[in-house]
Amino acid sequence: MTPDRLQLTDSDLLRRLMRWAPNGRPLTIRELADAAGASKSKIHALLSGERTTVTPDVAGRITTALGVHERALFFQPLPTPMGEDKRKGHRHEHERTVDAHAARGSQELVDDDRSVRPDRGRP
Repeated sequence: MTPDRLQLTDSDLLRRLMRWAPNGRPLTIRELADAAGASKSKIHALLSGERTTVTPDVAGRITTALGVHERALFFQPLPTPMGEDKRKGHRHEHERTVDAHAARGSQELVDDDRSVRPDRGRP
């Protein structure tokens, strides 16, 4: 997902807001699509959960048509977490460095049959 797209919070919430439109009657998919400058199929895909993101412009026009604040319905997704990449198996250099220096503070999980006892009476 590119950062210039907003994520729909909940497709059911979008459907409920369409039922409670500001003009006192429900908005149809076609009416919301026209108001948002989007295709009818794009709005249908948002409602079905098939599509979950839109551009900020479309998000703004949808929320304006529904009479709600943009953040009530859409949010900016967080960037990719550090150390992960969209390409499977690709790792960043800083992560390899941490792995290479496990003795400096990183811990490894290993199978070990030794029991761990609390250290009592240490000075």
